[in-house]
Amino acid sequence: MRFDMKTPCVDCPFIEGSSTNTTLREGRLEGIVQDIMHGASFICHKTLELNSTEQQHCAGAMLYLEREEQPNQIMRIAERLGRYDHSKLQPHDGLIEPIY
Repeated sequence: MRFDMKTPCVDCPFIEGSSTNTTLREGRLEGIVQDIMHGASFICHKTLELNSTEQQHCAGAMLYLEREEQPNQIMRIAERLGRYDHSKLQPHDGLIEPIY
């Protein structure tokens, strides 16, 4: 998994009102947030078809976790290995509100 994305895509589920955000079944986004808050990674839906070494961690998920000061384990490991730098993420005004 890669951590090269610095900004969420236009239809990221972590962006309020995006096409993916508004079409997820009820409760799905809450489930995703619970999963990533408890250590799961979240692959960007636009990279799911790529080889696993080329798939990208969702930038919206990383922004969400960093804002909540809860980077997940894979993000912390990638940062220690020099594969992820949270300071390079581009803030986004439309990030979803905290879900706990």
